[in-house]
Amino acid sequence: MIKKMISILCLSVAGFTYNCDTKKQYTDDILFNLTCYTLALCNQTSPTQIGMIGDSWTDILVGYPLIETLRIQLEKNHGYQITGATLGGQTLSSALSLGLHYQVIDEAGANVRVILLSLGGNDLQANLRDYILNPESARAARLQLIKSDLKRMIQTGNLYKTNKFGGEPIKWIIHGYDYSNPDMPPIADISEEGCNARFLAAGFTRSSIIDFSSSLLNSFNELLRNITYEEPSLYYVDLRSTLGGPSVSRSDLMLDCIHPNNLGFQLLGNRLSTSIAPITGMKP
Repeated sequence: MIKKMISILCLSVAGFTYNCDTKKQYTDDILFNLTCYTLALCNQTSPTQIGMIGDSWTDILVGYPLIETLRIQLEKNHGYQITGATLGGQTLSSALSLGLHYQVIDEAGANVRVILLSLGGNDLQANLRDYILNPESARAARLQLIKSDLKRMIQTGNLYKTNKFGGEPIKWIIHGYDYSNPDMPPIADISEEGCNARFLAAGFTRSSIIDFSSSLLNSFNELLRNITYEEPSLYYVDLRSTLGGPSVSRSDLMLDCIHPNNLGFQLLGNRLSTSIAPITGMKP
């Protein structure tokens, strides 16, 4: 029954994504939370100063509605009220093409000051076979596309906000991810992202997977840091080694190959909150 309801909701999500009611207790209704934070299909909240656009590090994973991801950590444990468009599996490219940054600005309203971004990981992980055929050029092209999309989101978002509401441009905060653990089992047979099996299917040798994964993650984090020198509205938070890396995160802090468990997300949430407090004005 639940699977059928989720399938119906998945069909209805095409073309629009709504912000979640963060005033509701997360454990009140498992199905509500699954649709709210995974499919982003909930009622709009009152205007806020903080927006968020994110992937599965910010929403609740399908089938795991009690995993308290980064968005929930900020809301439950650090006092944030967030207007967000968060969807597991979201890429930076798709968020930009769907105009989710415009949506968050519209829903947050004239007082929006900061938008948190948890994006880019899915862009890196797509089409792993490309890295086998021409690893250096594939990595460079992937990172360049991420850079172009991120800068375009910031620039068009700030233009949209100032034209609609006036005032100062938005401050955009993006975090890099922590290291994966390819040796962890996937949370479901259909979800092997970041796992050994997916890399092996793409043509990697087992001995090369961890080095490739950690090197790609480091390149992504350095890219984000470098973009801040070109975009004065962008702030970067380095979350690496929160979970015990390099070159892999500790298995006791991971749910699967790329997603932390509750304790892992709590540690990441604490570090993120402390790092962004000077920008958001919230106590860590």
